[in-house]
Amino acid sequence: MTVPRSLRTVALVARREFLSRVRGRAFIVSTVVILVVLVGYALFVGSLGSRSSGAKSVTVAPETAALVPALRAVAADQGRAVTVEPVAGDAAGRARVAAGNADAALSGAPGQPRVDVDESLPDDLQAVLAPAAARVAQEQALAARGVDPAVLATAAAGSAPVVVAARPEDPAQGLRIGLGAFGAFLLFFSIQTYGAMVAQGVVEEKASRVVELVLATVRPWQLLLGKVFGLGAVGLLQLVILGAVGLTVAGFAGLLVAGVGLVGTLVSVLVWYLLGFAMYATIYAALGSLVSRQEDTQSVLTPVSIVVLIGWVAGFNLVLSAPRSPALTVLSLIPPWSPLTMPARVALGGVPVWQVVLAFVLTLAFTGGVLVLGGRIYARSVLRTGARVSLRSALRD
Repeated sequence: MTVPRSLRTVALVARREFLSRVRGRAFIVSTVVILVVLVGYALFVGSLGSRSSGAKSVTVAPETAALVPALRAVAADQGRAVTVEPVAGDAAGRARVAAGNADAALSGAPGQPRVDVDESLPDDLQAVLAPAAARVAQEQALAARGVDPAVLATAAAGSAPVVVAARPEDPAQGLRIGLGAFGAFLLFFSIQTYGAMVAQGVVEEKASRVVELVLATVRPWQLLLGKVFGLGAVGLLQLVILGAVGLTVAGFAGLLVAGVGLVGTLVSVLVWYLLGFAMYATIYAALGSLVSRQEDTQSVLTPVSIVVLIGWVAGFNLVLSAPRSPALTVLSLIPPWSPLTMPARVALGGVPVWQVVLAFVLTLAFTGGVLVLGGRIYARSVLRTGARVSLRSALRD
């Protein structure tokens, strides 16, 4: 099948834009810096998590040994890891704490033990020690009155309530929210960075009069699409690199589990990136063609940048604080913001298919209108140098 000449021209422009950016130092440096920050942040968070949720170690003096069974039973009930180390006496236990080899030293009566710590008692260890001591004190009181604690414990265990949840808690909810927020950030970063780069490239070619030479051989719409496709491919490459590294780090950290919709999230992020970038890059290119100096670029891009920022900030906060809220649902159905929020909702799961289809159709229609309107503005403004071209003039001429 022969490719039309017009499309081959678009491909050539896209290839030029892609290679010039990928081989540039800015792309390599920015990618490396973001990767270093991403990996460093993940390791930092992982170290905090390991410190706060790691196993706790306690020493137990001989007179407190009766507390050990209750201590282990409560820790098992709560799903906490507590290591118990018998010592010769309370002094030996305090020495272990002072040397940093134990979190707490237990001594004294099992029902009301003395707890020696270095600075403060960790909350998760406090949550185990208090009920364990209370359990021993109750057993001792029952035994003093001739009641067998084992019989009472068996009766209490048989009276546990049966909880039936209409919407069972998703154990992977936290991971789903993290994937959604991470995907939203990558989309926001790529659209903002490479969309603005399209506008800057248009202004640069216009100011240097290079565009006049290029348009002598290609049509304006071919040049516009070539720029959008080329820089979109650069952003997609960086998106894939960042996403792959992020998932690799999460996998080594043990944060990824099966059944969290990882494949669907990745596909959603890629599809919505392509659609969102085509929409915003066309807008940026059209607005960039209105000015002839780099100093004026930011002024024409600011309104669109604010729209993108509002959508991302609102969506990101809703994903973290109210992932099932109607506000996030409405936000994901509005075309300018759908590419930033719908992938996050897909990662969270439970999104009706009709909402995904509706958001995609609305965004596709909106993008089509943007391509037509943006192409008209670009074609009528890109060769006009000097003073800034007004939007009304570009649409009317």
